[in-house]
Amino acid sequence: MNKEKTNILIAPLNWGLGHAVRDIPLIYDLLKNKFEVIIGGEGQSGELLKNEFPELQYIEIQSFKIKYPKNQFFILKLLFQIPKIFIGIIGEHRHLQNIIDKYEIDIIISDNRYGLYSDKIPSVFITHQVFPALPKSLKIFEKIIYKSHRKRIDKFEKCLIPDFEGKINLSGDLSHKYKFSENYHFIGILSQFEKDDIETADYKYDIAVIISGPEPQRSIFEEKITEQILQFGKKAILISGLPETSIRKQVENLTIVNHLSRAEMQDVIVNSEIIISRSGYTTIMDLVKLQKKAVLIPTPGQTEQEYFSDYLKDKTMFVFRKQNNFDLNNAVSELKTLNPDFKKISNLDCNSFINIIKSLK
Repeated sequence: MNKEKTNILIAPLNWGLGHAVRDIPLIYDLLKNKFEVIIGGEGQSGELLKNEFPELQYIEIQSFKIKYPKNQFFILKLLFQIPKIFIGIIGEHRHLQNIIDKYEIDIIISDNRYGLYSDKIPSVFITHQVFPALPKSLKIFEKIIYKSHRKRIDKFEKCLIPDFEGKINLSGDLSHKYKFSENYHFIGILSQFEKDDIETADYKYDIAVIISGPEPQRSIFEEKITEQILQFGKKAILISGLPETSIRKQVENLTIVNHLSRAEMQDVIVNSEIIISRSGYTTIMDLVKLQKKAVLIPTPGQTEQEYFSDYLKDKTMFVFRKQNNFDLNNAVSELKTLNPDFKKISNLDCNSFINIIKSLK
């Protein structure tokens, strides 16, 4: 590339907000190193990045839309939508070719969007789930699915894994079950948050609840936790995870806000005694970065979040509870007994994201 400026398109998957949130520190890193960044997105995750980076060019890149069940048959319903997913991947891949020419894109960074690769320019894939988590009923197919998944990832020049290589890690078998080629790189925790060395003595809130994820489970979780928070009687804040609107209201002891900026979110997490959230991987990375223990509730039927519940529960960093029979008092009591050692994870070495991107120029 002989151009004076390098144009980078970065596009996260629109499944909840996690993919967009973890791309925020990457975008800041790219801007700091004088890259021209263009954001490609859709839906709630696209709105979040537009709010965070209003000065950057934004391109709507639509893909497939998944319908989520109210019950726990998530994988079964997902299987029936596979044709729609493949059509979406093909569509976004075709759309990408026009975007490359129109906006003079030099490098693509795709966070779990399988169609955003190109034979013309370097393309990078970000995922913490190289080996997909499957329910027990589908374990017999895991090698076939893994090979198919790897084949799609290998269409990209590089695969970047937000975790640490070796025995001490956060993603477990999802990215450590098999050895990888030299095109796969572990780039450590992706989080915009920075821990303050000053320990908080007086908390603004007794409890902070962070809602996220797709509907209808997002609303089901919010309704269930709101009822128990109001009965608990302590000062609390609930972030609804709806970046399209800005609403703030007070219901007895509970402050409800639809969305917070990342700076505001860090302030809430640091200044709350108890954190309750989904067990999404981005949330886990944020909490580890801030060295903050929490109660985590997997989205019913999402095997990835349920895997983290099994994998991380013995590492004494978090308390995991199922949504269906969640009991706030019981979870808080257990949380107060935890004494996690976050430093053994946060101080590990990893590859430099920005150096990998610079090597593609």
